[in-house]
Amino acid sequence: MEKVIKILTDPISNRIIQLIRKNKKMTVSEILTATPDIPRATVYRRIEKMSAAELIEVVETHKVRGQNENTYAIKDIYITSSKSSSDDMKIMTAAFIQIFNFCNEYFKRDDADVDRDKLFILNYAIALSDNDFSDMVNELYAVVDKYQNKNITEDSKTRNLYLMSLPTGGERNEPKK
Repeated sequence: MEKVIKILTDPISNRIIQLIRKNKKMTVSEILTATPDIPRATVYRRIEKMSAAELIEVVETHKVRGQNENTYAIKDIYITSSKSSSDDMKIMTAAFIQIFNFCNEYFKRDDADVDRDKLFILNYAIALSDNDFSDMVNELYAVVDKYQNKNITEDSKTRNLYLMSLPTGGERNEPKK
C-alpha cells in the first residue's frame, strides 16, 4: 500500500500515468518522446515501480533491435487500492497531505501571488446518474488531454490539477425513489 501511495503522490509518476491513460497504451520510448524534460533513467525507474505496484501492466512485447520493448497500459482507470476502505482512506489522506504540503510551500514564498499563479479551488455538488457522471468525467479527461498534448515551451508552467469525486457529506449515495 505504501508503494501505491508514494507513486500516486509523485508528480512525475502521475504525469506518466496520465500519459498512458490518455494514449491507452505506450512504450517507454513513446513516454520519453512525450516527456523530454524527464531524464531517461527517471522514466525507467518510475515504470518499474508502477509495474511492481501493479498500477500498469505489459500488454504487448515487441523485438526492437534484438531487445524486448514492452507496451504498457493502466490496469484500472480508477486508481484505488480496491482492497479495503482503510487502504483507500490512506491513499486519500496521502493525497490531501501532498496538496497541503504544496500549498504550505507555496504560501511560504515571498513572491506568492494567487492571481498571477492562477491558484483556485472549486467545489460543485451535482446530482447525476452514474452514466451521466461517467460521461462528464470522460469529457473532462478529453479537455485535459487536449491541453496536456501541448508542447512544453519556455513559458510553460507546471500546475497540479486535482479532480475528486466524493458523496456529499460522505453519506451513502443511494438514488432517490
